[in-house]
Amino acid sequence: MRETTAGSARPRIGYACLWEPIPETTWSGSAWNMRAALRTVADVTDVGVQIPHLSRLALKAIHTKYRSGRLTTSWSYSRLTDAYNMRALRREFATNPAARNCEAVLMIDDLATLPLPFFVYYDSSWDALISANGSAEAYAALRLITPATMERRREHQLAVYERATGVVAMSHWFARSLVEQSGVTPGKVHVVHPGVSAGWALQHGRHDSNAGGNRGGRTLRQRPSPRRRLLFIGRQYHAFDFYRKGGDLVVAALALLRRDYDPEITLTLVGPDKWPLPGSPPDGVRFLGAQPSSAIPGLYDSHDLFVMPSRLEPFGVVFAEALSWGLPCIARDACAMPEIVTPGVSGALIRKDDEYELAEAIAAILADDGIYDACSARAPQIAEYFSWERAAAEMAQVFTKNP
Repeated sequence: MRETTAGSARPRIGYACLWEPIPETTWSGSAWNMRAALRTVADVTDVGVQIPHLSRLALKAIHTKYRSGRLTTSWSYSRLTDAYNMRALRREFATNPAARNCEAVLMIDDLATLPLPFFVYYDSSWDALISANGSAEAYAALRLITPATMERRREHQLAVYERATGVVAMSHWFARSLVEQSGVTPGKVHVVHPGVSAGWALQHGRHDSNAGGNRGGRTLRQRPSPRRRLLFIGRQYHAFDFYRKGGDLVVAALALLRRDYDPEITLTLVGPDKWPLPGSPPDGVRFLGAQPSSAIPGLYDSHDLFVMPSRLEPFGVVFAEALSWGLPCIARDACAMPEIVTPGVSGALIRKDDEYELAEAIAAILADDGIYDACSARAPQIAEYFSWERAAAEMAQVFTKNP
C-alpha cells in the first residue's frame, strides 16, 4: 500500500469493465457510479474495454439468429467476444505502465483472467440464475440462447472465479450461491451491496439522518388513504425482462383489484419500449414506456406503492430507490429481494406466481398506515446505506484485507 499525506493507505486499483457505447449507462449506471466512488478512496486506473462501433456491429451481425420467433443476438456470449476482451485487457497491461503498477484490479463480471491479482464484482452467476429458474434448459430458453452456449459461458465463468483473488457479490443470496453451487472457496467470497444511481444524490442531495422525513431539505410526500396509485418500473434490456420482472402478474392483479377492491386503483407501467402484452393497455393502466432516469424520482414521489414481483431478480436496486423515497414495495421472496424489502416494515414479499396472492398483498399494504409511517421514517437510513460512497469504502476494505 502507498501512504497518503493523512497517513491512510490508498490502494492502487485497476478498473476493468466492458463499457457500453455511452459508458455512463453501462450496467444501468452502476459500473460508472462504482468507478466514480472508488476514486474517492483509491487511486484508480482504467483498464477496461470499449468495443468500437463497427466491431460491435460486426459481432452482433455474426451472432444474430431467429430463436423462438424472435430475432436475437448472442454476441456478448460468443467466443469471439471473449477473445476480443482478453486481447484488449492483456494489451492494456502490456503497454500501460500505470496498469502494471496496480496492486489489484476490480473487474465487472467475468471478462477474463488477468496477469495480476483481480476481483470480480457482479450481481449473479450462471449457476445462481439457472438454479433460480429451475433448470438449465428453462433458463437457456428464457435467454434465447442454446444450452451449449450457456454451458460454455458457465465454464468460462467458473475458470475466472478459480483464478480470481476474490469474488465480490452484490448480495448474500449470490454469495451463498458462489459457495454452495459454484464451489468458490468461502474465504474468497465477499459481499458489497451496491448503491443507487449517483445522479440520485446529485439531483436531490443527501438525506440528513437527523431530519426525519426530509431529503436534502425536501420533505417526503405523505401518502394518506385512500391510496390507489401503483407503480411498476421494469427496465427492459432483453425481450424476456417484462416477464422476468413479473409485469404480466401485476397487470392481472390490477384487474382483480379494480373488480373486487377499488375501481379507482391505477397502475403506471414504465420500462418496455412498447406495450409488452397482447392487445392494448387495459383500463386503469397508464403505460409510459421507456423513461429517462431523470423522470424516475418524480414517479416514486407521486405513487403509493411500488410493485415488482420479479420471478428472477439478481439484486433489485429499484427497490432501494423506491424505499429511499418512503415508497413501500411488494417484491418476491426469492433471490436478493428479501435483503431489501422487509415484510410488515417496508412492504410485502409474495411466494407464489399467483395474481390473487399479489392482489391480496397490494390491498393489505395500501390499507396499512403503520407501514407507510415506517417507510417514511426509515427513508433517510435507506438512502444513506444504499450509497456508492459506502459501497466504495467497503470495496476498498476488501482490497486491503487481500494483499
